[in-house]
Amino acid sequence: MTDGVATGVRYAAIGVEFAAIIVIAVVIGYRLDQWLGTAPFLMLLLTAGGFVGALRRLLWSLKRDTSEHNSP
Repeated sequence: MTDGVATGVRYAAIGVEFAAIIVIAVVIGYRLDQWLGTAPFLMLLLTAGGFVGALRRLLWSLKRDTSEHNSP
């Protein structure tokens, strides 16, 4: 695999991971709201939490990738 393709695949994986974290948080929040009868509060809370968690993971991944490329 060429370096450009490997980089593209790595960034695509980061994007899929970002979306998956948010989708999983939404689904869990939705199911908990159905079970507890608290709609839409837990879904909104977990969606916000999932977004924050996904953003932290994205920034950590990009920082790690950047530091790997800048190391001598």
